[in-house]
Amino acid sequence: MSKNINSAYRIREILNLVSKNQDKTPVHEVWAIAFGIEEKDQNKKNFAISRCLADLHEEVELVRAEMSKIGYSQNLYNSSLNKCNSIFAVQLVMGQWQQIKQQLTPEIILALGFCSEILPNEEDLINQESLDELKAMAQELRTCLEKSTLPQYTITIIEKHLNKIEEAIAAYKVIGAKALEEALQSAYGEVIANEVVFEEAKGTEELGRLSKIWQKTKTVVDGVVDTNKRLGAMQGMAEKGQKVIEFLQDFNV
Repeated sequence: MSKNINSAYRIREILNLVSKNQDKTPVHEVWAIAFGIEEKDQNKKNFAISRCLADLHEEVELVRAEMSKIGYSQNLYNSSLNKCNSIFAVQLVMGQWQQIKQQLTPEIILALGFCSEILPNEEDLINQESLDELKAMAQELRTCLEKSTLPQYTITIIEKHLNKIEEAIAAYKVIGAKALEEALQSAYGEVIANEVVFEEAKGTEELGRLSKIWQKTKTVVDGVVDTNKRLGAMQGMAEKGQKVIEFLQDFNV
């Protein structure tokens, strides 16, 4: 059976994963595990889950638009996609899984399976080992920052980078490698805007670790997204990602 990695594929994989949960499991626990969110603060966890669910909704609508664009009748998939949006409703996060599980029917999985094979392949899969390594690098930098003697404003800026990376890792299961590319693009603006701050932190362990994390991020993305297929904005993201790494490396000597 062919396997195209696209929006429909990612939605289907997530639904297959969460369908195995017990009825009385809190919904927020189901989504936190599915997205790899380990935040202990419940409010912050819910915000992170809400971001991923919003991304899932956008993926659902992307599938709908792409299927319609290539001429497939909406009555073949609309009902299943509408049910997906009900399953991903943010207002159900504090309930029990049974509320959602009863909506997750085999017909939804089947429709998504057809859509995933009909729509084109977007990228290769990033292996879990690479994602785990990136996550571990981020956690090591957080630990380093806890005992850092850098000025608080410098620590705050580095923490913003870490937040972007961790959010991108969680979003990867939902929107694919684009999550990491967008994080790199966002980092470009951050490093340029804070050039003086990074100059002050030149040669520190903290900055060195941050540079290695962004290098790893770009390496992971380049391994699954064909450079020749990058067009327009995506190509711009790749170029900005390279500039981020080059910029930070200048401060590691």
